[in-house]
Amino acid sequence: MILAGQPVAAVTVFGLSSGAVFGLLALGLVLIYRTTGTLNFSHWAIGILAVVAYAILTGSGVNPQIAVLLSIPVSMGAGVLAYRLVFRRIPRSQHIIVVLISVGLAQLFSSIAAFALGFEQFTRIPAWLPATDYHLFGITFKSVDLITMAAALAIAFGFLIWFRRSQAGRALRAVAQNREAAMLAGIDDVRYSSIAWGMGSGLAAVALLLVLPHSAGDRGGLITTFQVTPFGTLLIPAFGAALIGGLVNLPAALIGGFVFGLSHELLVLAPAPWSNLRGAIAAILIVLLLLMRTERFFASRQEIEALEA
Repeated sequence: MILAGQPVAAVTVFGLSSGAVFGLLALGLVLIYRTTGTLNFSHWAIGILAVVAYAILTGSGVNPQIAVLLSIPVSMGAGVLAYRLVFRRIPRSQHIIVVLISVGLAQLFSSIAAFALGFEQFTRIPAWLPATDYHLFGITFKSVDLITMAAALAIAFGFLIWFRRSQAGRALRAVAQNREAAMLAGIDDVRYSSIAWGMGSGLAAVALLLVLPHSAGDRGGLITTFQVTPFGTLLIPAFGAALIGGLVNLPAALIGGFVFGLSHELLVLAPAPWSNLRGAIAAILIVLLLLMRTERFFASRQEIEALEA
């Protein structure tokens, strides 16, 4: 879809839609990091497993809406297994080992996804959201963009309310702030860390299922070999969004998703060479956020020590 010739309003809506998806991915990254101290570079690869399951199910004749509901648990289960079988056994203080293993797992899950698709260069998948054009004041809006933005926001706010008010959410916050104290209070840290991985991986699955089956508009979508790579096409902006909240603040990560989404899409309208430097600008922003150590603005000293312990 070429956006450069469309009005700013239409590009803004598309940017907000992209930002909502970045925000969902960032929420999953932050939840896993805040609860277990794992910077999950396999986040995209775990999420893509749900899209692959969706492709297989719809290819077998399953209704797309039902296929979506059946596909999300695939990623959730993969995330729980990754924690239970691998990350649970690695001390969080060994940061380099954790990062290297998460990269290795990303490669493993990506290879599984490519194998499941038969190593095809392109896999066409049907859309599950209605694709309609709306015209207002001469501007064309895509129903998929509007629904994606609304659905992602609803899921994100629902998740934030659950995290803030539910018993499980309070237990997750206790584990994040002081794991030893939470265990002394009778909270099973392994159980709630597994819940964090399952929820975070589920958010990644939902984000990718909102995007990839609709990448070709009313014709559905494509899974390409590039999208089945370990880091995919959206993980870098999602990391940038998560870094706006220092990888510990969930609402800030959601806001960061909109910041990266809007800036990424609005730069399409900028004159050359700026319109061709969207990826580079995103990378520069991530480096700046890392140098600023934004986590100190959002996390207590006790939380930071717990993450580094």
